[in-house]
Amino acid sequence: MPGPLIAVNTGDVVRVLVRNQLTETPTNKRHLSMHFHGIRQYGSLDADGVPYLTQRPIAPGEEYLHEFRVINQAGTHFYHAHVGMQESTLFGPIIIYESEEANPENLSQNKNKTTTVKGQANLSSNQTLSKLTAGPYTYDEERLILLSEWWQRTQQDFEHYLVGPNYAGIPDAETILLNGRGIRDSNNILDFTCNGYETILVEPSKTYRLRVIGSTAFRTLGFSIADHVMTIIEVDGELTKPYNTTLLEVAPGQRFSVLLRTNQVPDSYGIQVVRRWSEEIKRPTNGLAVLRYVTNSTSTNKTIFTENDTSNVESRGTLQLITEPVKQPPALLPTFPGPEKEVPNWIWSDIEPLYGVDPVVYRSPSRTIKLRAVDKLQPDNGVRWYVNDVSFMEEGGDKKPILEQIMEDIRPNIDAANATLPNGYNPILGTYPVENFEIIDLVFQSTYEPGKPCRSHPWHTHGHSHYFIASGAGEYVEHIHGQIRNIKTPVARDITMVYPHIDPELTALSIKDNVTHVGCGWSKVRLIADNPGIWAVHCHNTAHMLMGMMVVLEESPELISKANFREE
Repeated sequence: MPGPLIAVNTGDVVRVLVRNQLTETPTNKRHLSMHFHGIRQYGSLDADGVPYLTQRPIAPGEEYLHEFRVINQAGTHFYHAHVGMQESTLFGPIIIYESEEANPENLSQNKNKTTTVKGQANLSSNQTLSKLTAGPYTYDEERLILLSEWWQRTQQDFEHYLVGPNYAGIPDAETILLNGRGIRDSNNILDFTCNGYETILVEPSKTYRLRVIGSTAFRTLGFSIADHVMTIIEVDGELTKPYNTTLLEVAPGQRFSVLLRTNQVPDSYGIQVVRRWSEEIKRPTNGLAVLRYVTNSTSTNKTIFTENDTSNVESRGTLQLITEPVKQPPALLPTFPGPEKEVPNWIWSDIEPLYGVDPVVYRSPSRTIKLRAVDKLQPDNGVRWYVNDVSFMEEGGDKKPILEQIMEDIRPNIDAANATLPNGYNPILGTYPVENFEIIDLVFQSTYEPGKPCRSHPWHTHGHSHYFIASGAGEYVEHIHGQIRNIKTPVARDITMVYPHIDPELTALSIKDNVTHVGCGWSKVRLIADNPGIWAVHCHNTAHMLMGMMVVLEESPELISKANFREE
């Protein structure tokens, strides 16, 4: 963990065979599916990986071939399971290179003559190297960091707790991992089993593209590197104008690329994460990695191996170095602002798309759909999340996926204009019908019970990137807030956070009127319905999705080509 890197170029056809080698238990069928997060799947809806929407889940002993072409996309993405809490441990990176000049495989002009040294670090040898290029940005090499959480319980036990009668809130993970590695407590280590902290090796006076992937299942994390400034150049696969920061706010599902210049005194520097928007939770003492400066003469314990070495190390035509595991935190650690300094919208108002704002942002929407999320106590004392009074339930048994129903012409043929409710929901279809090329504004509305915390919610759109155009405190009201545009230069993204943003006056009035679920922040995003399909829209806090915080856009089903569908 994490899984292997999938590295492709824009325009490539990608085939991924997912085989379920889990074993069914008396209480868990152990089905799975795989979603390619950030890939829009133009013309390949059946590869999106959402059970009972685009495919049947993969049963133990079965397999599913995903095939898709990468169309008009580049950047940093990832794949993860899309059943229950499986994605907390089943995930891996996807990198789409925008050109041959961006692909490190083409970095060396003489890579077949390279001597390679085992490990993660890439060090220059005597070969001739060129710079990597993405848009206007040039850099020497790239590094990859995936952030994740590790709970000290089985997936099955965790899921039973989340949907069971003893639910009392989502527990924080005991350990936060970077590239699948971490130490829960550095003062209590079993040496013979500990691989230490992830160590990222860099050379002085170089520029690195650091790709950071939020493969967490629960918390939004603050990410920082001691004594180093990061220059944001990409968000969710879209290049941005350069923006300097010492802190990244990485929500579950969010991705960044930053340029990191190794211009400090050669040493070991702490890479650290902290939980954000969780003031009632003690900040973690783990969630660490090490940025280590090295040179060709740094270590006398280098292990050279040949091109025929079968170890699980990918050679990219560069010199690589093994180091002993680091089991104690580095002395140089980043500093983080306290929770009281956390501000809704972070720096999203300041980040600009590299090639200008999409004109669709300035047009009038076809309509606005408000998605109001509420958690409700159930008769069995469990808790479920409802969006517009509907809690999403994953179908089971012999129920055919929606895509299969459409392809076999057995989907209910309901006139959307007559059956759809004012909020956009069609109760017969169980989806939100969308017409081709509609401009849709989605308002993600959070609620809370006064006296309890207002939670943050990172919302993800499948099949589309969207534009975060506005946000506000309390409850969204169309005739009051409909014209607000306080995110001036939105970047195309597929994750947008709804921040805890309480309106004290609204809360006071709601308490007086005995309103139990009060609006406590909203975010508005815009998307253009240019991709016929069955697309999930959900909170990327995986537990919230499991508990019902998900809706489905049924977009131009009459235009879905039968080429999208493969018989099982």
